[in-house]
Amino acid sequence: MRPTSEREAGRQVDHTRKGLVGLVMERALIAWALSVLAALALDPRAASGLAVGGGISLATLALYRALVKTCVHPARWRARRLAFAGIWLAKWPAIGLLLYWALKHWGVSPAWLCVGVSLVPAVVTAVAAWAAFTPGWDEKVTLEMR
Repeated sequence: MRPTSEREAGRQVDHTRKGLVGLVMERALIAWALSVLAALALDPRAASGLAVGGGISLATLALYRALVKTCVHPARWRARRLAFAGIWLAKWPAIGLLLYWALKHWGVSPAWLCVGVSLVPAVVTAVAAWAAFTPGWDEKVTLEMR
């Protein structure tokens, strides 16, 4: 079936375009790596705080992405619902233990840890601002998650 207009063609699924969450993950990973490298020049505690906080933030986004992808496909959801329930329940104690260990034993800077955790929300805000001020952004990025 051929699209009747150029706008309709832009709305059809095109697998060469990047999904919105994939774009956020890619940009956040780049920002995380660059910020950790830049912080190494300042202070190793700052770099380790950014590394741990950003890692938690990126891992949580990846978990949410996998959960949504699984929920969208009912056949997958039935098969994996117990595994996701276990992961979901284990996530919070695991994050708590990682934060405790990082602050107590690794000497991570709490302020830089908070900056690292705020990395993904900052990238989401930047991507949303880009989408709001860029005409035709919906033709460059797909909203569905594959």
